[in-house]
Amino acid sequence: MRSTLHRSTALALSIAGLFAAVPAIAQTDAAASAAQPAAAAAPSPDAMTNLIRLLVAKGTLTQADGDALLAQAQSEAVAARAALIPPPPPPPPAGAVRVAHVPETVRAQIRDEIRQEIMAQAATEGWVTKGQAAPEWTRKVRLFGDVRVRSQSDLYSKLNSDQIIDIGRLNGNGPVDLAQLSSYDFLNSRKDRVNRLRLRARLGIEANVLEGVTVGAQLGTGDDNSPISENVSLAGGFAKRDVWLDTAFLRIEPTRWARLTFGRFDNPFSSTDILYDNDLRFDGVAARVAYDGVTGEGSSVSLTGGAFPIDNGASNYPANSTTKLNYPSKWLFAGELAYRGDVTDDISVRASAGFHSFKNVQGRLSEPCNLDTGNFCSTDGLTPTSLRKGNTVFTIRNLVANSTGVYPQLFGLKFDYDILDLNLSTRVKISDEVGARLSGNYIKNLGFKKKDICSGLYDSDKAFLVEPFNNYGNDGNANRHVCTKTNPTSFIGGDTAWLVNARIGHDQVDKQGSWSAFAEYRYVESDAVLDAFTDSDFHLGGTNAKGYILGGEYGLRDGLAIGARWLSSNEIAGEKLAIDVLQIDLRARF
Repeated sequence: MRSTLHRSTALALSIAGLFAAVPAIAQTDAAASAAQPAAAAAPSPDAMTNLIRLLVAKGTLTQADGDALLAQAQSEAVAARAALIPPPPPPPPAGAVRVAHVPETVRAQIRDEIRQEIMAQAATEGWVTKGQAAPEWTRKVRLFGDVRVRSQSDLYSKLNSDQIIDIGRLNGNGPVDLAQLSSYDFLNSRKDRVNRLRLRARLGIEANVLEGVTVGAQLGTGDDNSPISENVSLAGGFAKRDVWLDTAFLRIEPTRWARLTFGRFDNPFSSTDILYDNDLRFDGVAARVAYDGVTGEGSSVSLTGGAFPIDNGASNYPANSTTKLNYPSKWLFAGELAYRGDVTDDISVRASAGFHSFKNVQGRLSEPCNLDTGNFCSTDGLTPTSLRKGNTVFTIRNLVANSTGVYPQLFGLKFDYDILDLNLSTRVKISDEVGARLSGNYIKNLGFKKKDICSGLYDSDKAFLVEPFNNYGNDGNANRHVCTKTNPTSFIGGDTAWLVNARIGHDQVDKQGSWSAFAEYRYVESDAVLDAFTDSDFHLGGTNAKGYILGGEYGLRDGLAIGARWLSSNEIAGEKLAIDVLQIDLRARF
């Protein structure tokens, strides 16, 4: 009894103080442990197993009790580990790489790369939704367009003449009796027009019908059907705006080096806006052939030509007469030889020589015309399709006395227009995207014959029929009979135009941060080009003008740009007409 009590008390004391004094127990009983039989189990990494074995060795527990406690302790330890430690993952497939942890930044980068790859594939393959492809036609169609809002101020010198006849309007309203002062229309030449808002909007579509065949069309705004302006004034009581057919064409490219274009399309030549306004479109057919690599990689020589109808005339004129008139159609026939190539890695050049021949645009004096037999004369159909200001005109009706005593007149162009157009530009590379360009353009009208300015009828009664109506010297329009057979000196006009342009910046301002700036001087004599087709902004259109242009443009965002231009011009000959124009543009393009 005492022995049993002694063993129980010793067991309780040993267990209570074990965790606080395990090192002391181990040291105190080192000798006893060494004296145990050699068959004793080797030390275990489990502290509880070692404790039970120690108590058995000390005699505190019997071997049977110790084995039972060891079995229980090991069973509980296995269960505890099973609850705390998750089962190991299945083995990875062959070739897989297991990553223990991926940082959030890396995961975001991987996600963006995958999204970009998917979007690129969707754009290429025309996905609409997952597993559904876009219709075949959407892959062949391209939409494009632009909207430009402009603030424009037209500023006139107070010293300008107030006797600038608006011949374009006069002819458009005609025939008019020039003996009546009320018949004349005069241009505004002294009253400024400040901060007029103007809008230009265009929307176009192109489609690849099949390999080498493209069709396209574009709609554009405009106050009227003028061939050289698509601006519409933002005024007029919020009235709706007109939309016109700007282009509509069929283009065939049978080979890489040949192209045919039919319909109505952009200017196919490399001319400047001295000859053709940037908004001018061509009706007819144009052909182009090109040979690449003529002087090295990136160089080419091209030949472009075309035939363009201007006016076919009325098919039933005059409608109120049994005697019909058949006018020759007005045409433009043009051709151009162009070259582009690199002088060095950083310097490139472009050059072109063009010839533009206008047929049947020159006026002719009519046969003697008696308006008692009808309100038409034999050459009425040779009046210009449109007139601005600057070209030399004359009265084309040879009117004879009639019972009404009224003699309404029409105006025709005094000269023919066969225009030589020479262009040269050099670009110097400053960086991968920025360059400096110097350009020049020289134009001469080979159809201008100043010696013929007063040719025709020279008797005192009819000389005025063939003399020029405008572009006089100091004696002006008030002195009518200035032309005589021996004295044509009162007429001042010319056949030459030229410009020099210096530009620096990006070739296209269509990206955020892109920019360009330029300065230009130009000189356009009265009959160097047709005033109906030249730039509509400089001198507010027309010829007989000289001056300079300064401008620049900056890309605010991709596709969005702001720009400004200052155009300052004066007359070359005749009545004083100085005009400055300020334009500030906000343009979006897609």
